[in-house]
Amino acid sequence: MTDRSATRDMERSYLARRYDDDRFAWTRTRRVRRRLVVAEAVLVTALVVVTFAAAAVGAERGWLGWPWTVALLGFVPLHGLLNLGIRGLYDRSGSTIDEHQRRLRDESYIAVRWPATFLTLGAVVAVYVAAWMGDAPRGLMAGFLLWFLAILVPYWHLAWTLPEEA
Repeated sequence: MTDRSATRDMERSYLARRYDDDRFAWTRTRRVRRRLVVAEAVLVTALVVVTFAAAAVGAERGWLGWPWTVALLGFVPLHGLLNLGIRGLYDRSGSTIDEHQRRLRDESYIAVRWPATFLTLGAVVAVYVAAWMGDAPRGLMAGFLLWFLAILVPYWHLAWTLPEEA
């Protein structure tokens, strides 16, 4: 057990070091963070719209794999950069952030609790409605995207409102 806890501590410290690395200071400027938020929001929103549109017109299910693959390939580096811009405050353990960072993270969660709640409820409704209409796979896709948006909203809020670093 001690080997596992030592490994976890090393991984945490590696992540903490990566998020605080000065090589990525350019991602911490307000302008870059906001551009990353807009790019990520446009990408995920476009995927939501495409998925709902495909369900509405009854398009063949197979073709949705391409937009999902392309969006994922774009999302991963965008979110990685955004995470570096906010110093990974949502992905780091509580022991690697200070009180000020913890307060910023908590305030961001509180600020977006209602939109995140409604997105989560929308995800559940999308799954039930699509299943009721006989198209459960698309409902699961749409529900996943809405739930995923609910997870991303605090990241976006924090990145948008985080003050410039001195």
